[in-house]
Amino acid sequence: MAVERYRQVAPETKNFEERQRDSGRGTRTKRKIVGLRRTETMIYLVLMFVIALTAVVVLSLRMEAYQLQSEITNIENEIATTNGEIDELNTEVTHLASYDRIYEKAGELGLELDNGNVKVVERHGEN
Repeated sequence: MAVERYRQVAPETKNFEERQRDSGRGTRTKRKIVGLRRTETMIYLVLMFVIALTAVVVLSLRMEAYQLQSEITNIENEIATTNGEIDELNTEVTHLASYDRIYEKAGELGLELDNGNVKVVERHGEN
């Protein structure tokens, strides 16, 4: 039995010794360039295309948002200008409709105030 064990162990040690001798000569490494398969290449291309497309869409949306913001600012400026004009016109209407101005225009046209012709109307229903 001991002999059989020796024979079984001996070949393994021999292989181990041969490996040590071979490794003493210098190790050679085999370089293998791993190529991409067609499906992997297609996936990478599609991924790059999607990323580029997403970037373009995001940039176009930001540009559109900037343009809309500038339009909003322009419209707000126009509204402010128009509100100023409306205030000026309301002031002018108030001035033109004042009692003193109407009395003055009536005097220029030769009209006189006759209290006998003035009728006072009272509103019924309001308390």
